[in-house]
Amino acid sequence: MERQDTDLEEFGKLRIVEILGGDPNWDEQTVTFQTLCQRQPLEEVFNTQMIIDVDVPERRGAKLFATISRPVLQRLIDGRTLGIVLLPLGALHATFLAQEAFDGRHAATLHFTTTDR
Repeated sequence: MERQDTDLEEFGKLRIVEILGGDPNWDEQTVTFQTLCQRQPLEEVFNTQMIIDVDVPERRGAKLFATISRPVLQRLIDGRTLGIVLLPLGALHATFLAQEAFDGRHAATLHFTTTDR
């Protein structure tokens, strides 16, 4: 992972946002930024309100944890949002593996609790 040091608070973080528009039938095998957006303005495809900004771990192979709020999770379950997207803020170079990589051993995993905190 490579990151440029700066005084800007968000620079070098990863922003997680909801996919609200674009192609509702996107295929994870073939989707690209252009095919998802379908030439629509970005603010119509992606929620302009972030879910969360997170620091990307600097250590190779480290896990990244992000908390998804209950309302966002409910919209995902209900199908009112089409998914989430990871957007780099500033100069960020990182790799996130798909479930197909290494037989799924390094795939993203969603953990959630059903209890109130």
